[in-house]
Amino acid sequence: MIRVDNLYPLYFLDDYNFPSPYENFHDGLVGASNDLDPQRLLNGYSQGFFPWYQAEDGSFHWYQIDNRMILYTNKVTRTKNLNKKLRSQNWDFSINQKFEEVIKQCATIKRPAHMGSGTWISEDFIKAYTNLHNLGYALSVETYYKGELVGGLYGVGIGKYFSGESMFALKSDASKLALIYFCELCYENGIKWIDCQSGTEHLRRMGAEIIPKHQYLEMLEIAVKGK
Repeated sequence: MIRVDNLYPLYFLDDYNFPSPYENFHDGLVGASNDLDPQRLLNGYSQGFFPWYQAEDGSFHWYQIDNRMILYTNKVTRTKNLNKKLRSQNWDFSINQKFEEVIKQCATIKRPAHMGSGTWISEDFIKAYTNLHNLGYALSVETYYKGELVGGLYGVGIGKYFSGESMFALKSDASKLALIYFCELCYENGIKWIDCQSGTEHLRRMGAEIIPKHQYLEMLEIAVKGK
């Protein structure tokens, strides 16, 4: 790990170490790495760091944001319409049955304008997280309508911590249903909250809320230990 900017804390992550997550990073940008090695990913996520996109030079930009959006697994918003669909025989769900299909569908989602055109989930991201999935640390949730995959989400799990990375929906409410189903499963297994990172208005409507970084990091430390 090499600090490359004296004005703002900005690092080249050339080993598996990360700076203190309590540092204040300019716009949340921590620095960059040349790869998404599994150990680097696990070390980063366990301290609240996450890679967001791949730059034109091939490097991966890492972030640690001040205000974190999380979703308590027992507080997810459920409308009458969503509850009806959850009870319908037309809808079904699974875990880790179609990870590569889910992440490739998520890759079709357009990234924010300041990151340029296209998706932030590059082929290198797909390979890295599929590798992490094969090692048992990345998970997918699948939503089916009449037996056809129509939505889902994927993310990284360490202990009782889960960081949601992306969702997709080919049919109305498919990603919402995947999230509700997964939150129920998490709550039953002692996972009290899901890290939504910077979050979206969509997730806020689902019940997610913003908490300060120091509170998030305290919660994270407990969750990654499986407590």
